[in-house]
Amino acid sequence: MHTIAIANQKGGIGKTTVAVSLAAALARANKTILLVDMDPQGSLTEYFVNPVELTATIYDALLNGATVKPLQLGEYIQLLPANIDLAAAEIQLPAKRNQERSLVRILRNLQADYCLIDCPPSLGVLTANSLTAAQLVLVPVATELMAERTVKLILSTIEDIKETELNPALKVWRILPTLYDRRLAHHREILEAFRVKYPDLLYDNPVKATTKYKDAVTSRSDVSDLDPKLGDYWDTLAQLLIGETEVK
Repeated sequence: MHTIAIANQKGGIGKTTVAVSLAAALARANKTILLVDMDPQGSLTEYFVNPVELTATIYDALLNGATVKPLQLGEYIQLLPANIDLAAAEIQLPAKRNQERSLVRILRNLQADYCLIDCPPSLGVLTANSLTAAQLVLVPVATELMAERTVKLILSTIEDIKETELNPALKVWRILPTLYDRRLAHHREILEAFRVKYPDLLYDNPVKATTKYKDAVTSRSDVSDLDPKLGDYWDTLAQLLIGETEVK
């Protein structure tokens, strides 16, 4: 199973949108996907189901060692859901021995072609668990004034995970610019700055700012159903991932 953490400590930059849209594109490529919601806000879970109705979540697996069966969301996609209970894990998990590998132990018993982990907007124990369990990190970053600082922080955290030998083989797959509006000069300037600073890591085609993503959340549908061109964007990214992770 190829495991990709979608991580950035800043909220509101499109991590959940990336997780849902990339999962849908991988499904269109006939790949099976396990979505893991590691954010106590439960935005990924709420995209598909009502978190209040859940009887077991990733919290129960992390803290109590419970076996939580992923929710089947169609033929190709499964979800390990979360709700607000997960917020307590930031306090409770550190008391457990070898707690950074809690998610590793959970995923060991699950199968899919790809696992996409939606990380919380923080650099705490839940993100550390996610980065320890992943092989690759996809870093969404909004094309805004604070973008460079937020990228520096998440890249530093990734290096810490590697240097402390929690996950020495962890790699950044791509930095993915999001919420991009080419009409705005500072968006164009920030994107160009990333091209210069991270030429090998930057995915050069940014995710455009559009209300279609919010519409997709409201209707609990894939954005490709609302705009096929947006679907094409994610299909291209998915094919890049498949091409770089699967042995020919």
